[in-house]
Amino acid sequence: MKNKATKLKIQIVDDERSINLPSIPFWLINFIISITFGLAKITLRFHKENKSKYGILNSVDSKDIKYIINEFRKYEPFILVDVEDSDKTKVKISTI
Repeated sequence: MKNKATKLKIQIVDDERSINLPSIPFWLINFIISITFGLAKITLRFHKENKSKYGILNSVDSKDIKYIINEFRKYEPFILVDVEDSDKTKVKISTI
């Protein structure tokens, strides 16, 4: 049986510097999603501005995002994003 992914790794590289963020475990990502969506919903209750511009919070549920994150756990590590722009800045997001 092959190893399954347990973390998300983000690397950003340009001509001047390289940013290697620490690997983030999927359980921590799910925890942060729960806290963020919970606080956002509480904040919107007391927010006096036009709530229609925050409609994305009503159409996306934290369960949807957690479902995607949990799907990553089912597979062995792979590269999710690998892009480079015209300025030679590279962004690589992978599961490990």
